[in-house]
Amino acid sequence: MSIIFPRPFYQMGISGVQRSQPGQNWMINGQLVYALPSHYAGRNVPDVSANADPETGYVVYYTSSTTGFAPEPFWGGTSFVAPQLNGVASLLNQVFRGRIGMLNAPLYALAMRGQAYHGSHPPLRAIRNGDNWFYHGRNGYSPAAGLGTLDVANLARVLGDE
Repeated sequence: MSIIFPRPFYQMGISGVQRSQPGQNWMINGQLVYALPSHYAGRNVPDVSANADPETGYVVYYTSSTTGFAPEPFWGGTSFVAPQLNGVASLLNQVFRGRIGMLNAPLYALAMRGQAYHGSHPPLRAIRNGDNWFYHGRNGYSPAAGLGTLDVANLARVLGDE
């Protein structure tokens, strides 16, 4: 939950989007850095989910002057997911023969209209189970997993139908 940016228009009216919870504090080494304001209507994050967990993430084939060439498991993080989402945007730009712009508004619009998770080719898959140690997955938007994972081919199909 952002305490800097207010809730954007595209998150208005989306079930699961929340206000900040009482007692959420940012602590470093046991010291309070910032106490989040209770019930603040800030921008909810994440928007979508992708696998950034090093424990289940990626194997990197790495060449080192000391160990040589070898696969190294357990790599992950935003550094892996952000380029994937850039690739998704590039693929959609290619499909539509031009820049599609920010995906947030159309993704949340699909959720608002009930087109995100239903039909023969749903563009999103909700993360219904699991948690991020504070929020739990659910049908639709959750502060733990956002709108869920993208099915890029189905997203292109649905966006092309609009």
